[in-house]
Amino acid sequence: MSRPIATAAVALLIVVSALAVAGCGGDDGPDERARPAVAQIEAAVAALERELDGPQEYFEINADTQLVNLFVATDGATTVTPYLYIDGELQPPAPTRPVTEGATFTADRIDVDPERVLDQVAEELSDSELATFVVVVGPAGDVRYEVLTRSPRGGTLAVEVSGDGAILGVESL
Repeated sequence: MSRPIATAAVALLIVVSALAVAGCGGDDGPDERARPAVAQIEAAVAALERELDGPQEYFEINADTQLVNLFVATDGATTVTPYLYIDGELQPPAPTRPVTEGATFTADRIDVDPERVLDQVAEELSDSELATFVVVVGPAGDVRYEVLTRSPRGGTLAVEVSGDGAILGVESL
């Protein structure tokens, strides 16, 4: 994941997630087994591409347990415009920000099985929270998938997975 984009994406994700959680007054306690909303990525992309009249280039798409963030390349990939998809609705874009580096991808390059992509990570790291599923371009130009996890002991891992959920590598963050 390109670190300038990753830093901005993680900062935006933290702010948006905190606001979303603060705005929820759920009657039920927190669902410890909640997983990132991978199945909502396709609907989020469809809504965004309808809104913008066609396919887009993305720096990153990520999903947490409540929402999908779409980071759209704009102005010839010199800027990024973040969009949020929550509760089945595309929200207005956040302010556009400059980008110094980062590769882009189109949604047709995403090939994940939303029913299975998180299963092996959930099994192998059963005590950890599956916080975020991330789609980015890897160093070789391929679309890559990561599951960001949080250990109950405070550690964070980025687990690279294949589209069907096979674990390909792990990086401590």
